Amino acid sequence: MKKNRRRKSPRDGEYQELDVSRLKMSIPHIEQKRGGEFQVQQTNGASAEEGKSWICPVCVVTIAPGTIHTVAWDVHRGVQTRRHFHNHCWKIFDGILP
Repeated sequence: MKKNRRRKSPRDGEYQELDVSRLKMSIPHIEQKRGGEFQVQQTNGASAEEGKSWICPVCVVTIAPGTIHTVAWDVHRGVQTRRHFHNHCWKIFDGILP
């Protein structure tokens, strides 16, 4: 069984490698924590500008680009409350964003 199958691009007939990392990302969804609603999605930060990193609000440790992690924000307060969490930290997050 091949890990990386190739697919034909409909644009130019050329074959391209499948981006397996995209399969690891989750579909955006709503989760509730302490009665608050959060828009949640996993990302790997691969599209971040060079040198960009994030600080997890739970453990206060840097999340480097290329690390699969969770992005979440309060649905009612808006995307300006967006934070980047280690996946484990999101699971234990108590639902209070500063």
